[in-house]
Amino acid sequence: MKPSQRPLYAQKIDRVLRHLEAADLSEIPNNEALAAVAAMSAYHFQRIYRLMTGETLGDTIKRIRLARALPELVAQASVSEATGAAGYATSQALARALKAATGHTASDIRCNAEAQARLEETLRRPTFTDTPPPTPVEIVTAEPLRLMAVRNVGAYAELNAAYNHLFEIVFSKWAMAALQGLYGLPSDDPRFVADADCVFEAAIAIDDPTPLEDIHVLEIAGGYYARQRHQGNFDHIYPAIDALYEAVIDAGHQIADRPLYLHYLDDPEEVAEADQRADIYLPLIS
Repeated sequence: MKPSQRPLYAQKIDRVLRHLEAADLSEIPNNEALAAVAAMSAYHFQRIYRLMTGETLGDTIKRIRLARALPELVAQASVSEATGAAGYATSQALARALKAATGHTASDIRCNAEAQARLEETLRRPTFTDTPPPTPVEIVTAEPLRLMAVRNVGAYAELNAAYNHLFEIVFSKWAMAALQGLYGLPSDDPRFVADADCVFEAAIAIDDPTPLEDIHVLEIAGGYYARQRHQGNFDHIYPAIDALYEAVIDAGHQIADRPLYLHYLDDPEEVAEADQRADIYLPLIS
């Protein structure tokens, strides 16, 4: 059995934490730049970051900002000094962040030892998650795919419209018998990313795909993949994706710099939610 890759990924994520702790956080850091600090694929970075630390990048940035404000508040400095130390644009923004984290105002925290202690506990640097018992990982060799795809930017809950548009355009030119499979490439996790920022490639496999109107051809490389089957509502597939990432890391595999993709085995308009199946493919370094 290969050794777990968790220490390797923990080292990569620790570099990012140290980078953020030393950075000017008056502006949100670029995801691609942080992935480069970790020497990781930008595509997989945020998922692995959250799995290793137990918090999103946004959570980390809020935590570090408040940690910078705390010494000023404890030292009875002015709220404006604490605001500057934390990198917030206004004292109102700091006040909202403190209220959300502790239930107290900045003024309360300045003179309330209990509130200070609660904030100190909230702002502790996360420890990397313990290694869970190993989960068997199915490793397969997948053939390359050439897909007809349309990019959806917006709520994943509305993906039916993207697939309907894709079908309408493609099958006005091809017979429905040309359909070979239904696929999806989620770039984001809708549990943690605002609907307006979620990007998803809705895709189908057909004979001899070619670009058509606003439909593009999407190339997916073949090679080694970890595969896991999800059964149930397709909108609830994201915990299964998390579980696959963790299983792969703990089984000693390294994740390749290629996108994860979903192969939908059932049509949600024809199959009951409880019986809907989709295979998750996570690319690996051979």
